[in-house]
Amino acid sequence: MSVPIRVRWPAVPSAAARGPLGRLTFSALLLSMLPALSVLAGFGRRSGGYAVDWSIFFSAAERWRSGGTVYTNAAGFFNPPPALLPLRLAVMLPYDVSCVLWGVLSQLMLLASALIVARAFDWSPAPKDLMLGAWWILVSVPSLLLVPVTGNLTAPVLLSFACSLALFRNGHEGWAGAVLAGALLKPQLAVLAVLLLLFKRRGRALAGFVLACAVALAVTVPFTGLRLLADYIRVQRYAAGWTSNNDAMQLDVPGIHGMVLQQWPHATAAEWAADLALLPVILALALYWRGPWLPRSRRFALGWAQLILATMLVTTFAHSYDLVMLIVPCVALYAIHVQPGHAGRALRPYLLPALVALYVAPDLVLLYRQHFAVPAMLAAFALLWRAAARSENDPPLAPAEAADHTLIA
Repeated sequence: MSVPIRVRWPAVPSAAARGPLGRLTFSALLLSMLPALSVLAGFGRRSGGYAVDWSIFFSAAERWRSGGTVYTNAAGFFNPPPALLPLRLAVMLPYDVSCVLWGVLSQLMLLASALIVARAFDWSPAPKDLMLGAWWILVSVPSLLLVPVTGNLTAPVLLSFACSLALFRNGHEGWAGAVLAGALLKPQLAVLAVLLLLFKRRGRALAGFVLACAVALAVTVPFTGLRLLADYIRVQRYAAGWTSNNDAMQLDVPGIHGMVLQQWPHATAAEWAADLALLPVILALALYWRGPWLPRSRRFALGWAQLILATMLVTTFAHSYDLVMLIVPCVALYAIHVQPGHAGRALRPYLLPALVALYVAPDLVLLYRQHFAVPAMLAAFALLWRAAARSENDPPLAPAEAADHTLIA
């Protein structure tokens, strides 16, 4: 007769939880301020201020309010029409007030995403871990490029991925798909996630995704009209080729495509080679996700972090501030480091170096205008794969509201 046995796995306290800050950690905290200050000072001199993208969004909402043309190639607003509805509310406030408000909300979304992903790995950070983690996130180069430099819309995309992971883990598949539709604020960052749901034939999640999109359009079109939707599709086609014909985008796109075309700009053969170089990453992701769909397993959570890495590697239209998406794999690597289990013990010598590489790479990109983020992301992708293999003998992750694992003896 099978008897359920409740087993609580002891948490391994991190260095931050064990006592005062060590000299190495304190020095790292101070050093992290140098790239932060350089980013703010450099963009302050060159752009003359802050929230340069938010000003574009604000202007788009003002043009819509006054009956002007929202989507033009020169205007720089490339987000879908449903984004105009909250932006219309923003223009009811003075520009500076709306800018600060959006900056605060974006920072809160980044921090909330990190905490949600940590809980998805069944890890409850200690208060000192929370404070240190918040510091590392808010002073990282991608976060500073997002807030206050650009004021772009990547934070809700990251939050939608984090919430989807939590909802999948708790068995709410339809809601997970619906929340994932929020990533369509930047469709290029949602493509691989949708392909994954199709690949795994997750009917409920796909239905939730489609229904959320339909509701968003049904609410938006009566206000914007179909012409605005057609203008959006046209401007997306225009921007789709920027990695090939826009030298600035070749420097800023953090993935493989931009890396190749930076070395051989405007070369047709290089563009074909770049497209072919994306296929191994996509095939590796498909190979990882073969087999049963087990959302409460550690393998699933690690695979979700891999999905983020693969997205950033293969997308041909993204910017350096979109690297805030790396918060998901960074939290995954650190969660493995502080938890017991086969993966944490076997891979501990490699976890922190990979985490540091992911964290430092965006700063090196700004300094040297080379794609240092690509090898760092590839290394993290491989390490997460290895962690999944090492975690096969670990028990399933508990639901978010419980910390125990149930084994059958």
